[in-house]
Amino acid sequence: MAFRGQYDCTMDDKGRIKMPAALRKQFPAEEKGAFMIAKDIEDCLVIYPMKEWEEQEAKLMKLNQFDPALRQFASAMMIGLTEVQFDNADRFLVQRSLTKYLGGSKDVVLLGRFNRIQIWDAAKLEQYNNGGLANIKELAQEAASYIDKLEAKEKQ
Repeated sequence: MAFRGQYDCTMDDKGRIKMPAALRKQFPAEEKGAFMIAKDIEDCLVIYPMKEWEEQEAKLMKLNQFDPALRQFASAMMIGLTEVQFDNADRFLVQRSLTKYLGGSKDVVLLGRFNRIQIWDAAKLEQYNNGGLANIKELAQEAASYIDKLEAKEKQ
């Protein structure tokens, strides 16, 4: 499964965001509109379909909970973790405890990102993209090198 696309949206005063139809259609039908929402590693929120979250959770459970750094990372990945469902109008509610990560703005961007959807404050996303594009050539070289190593390993 892959979520694709970038969509400008508005969060209402109650913290609800209407899921664009194009993204809504990309959700697995068997999950009946249920998903998990939490703080992402980047300065945004993240939506995981239930099956995808279960896979992430399984990986987190493999971390040694007696290692303080790993325990702190696992805890950070679960900040604000909430199960959410679409309402009859295809909206979902962002809990108040999570809206602070959107900077109090009503203008948000839903960004399909492989197996998840990120929710960004529109201004923060623009700032993030501007910073990330400054060194895009170096990042592309790193990514290409990483992929080359993976492919070489797969051929062995």
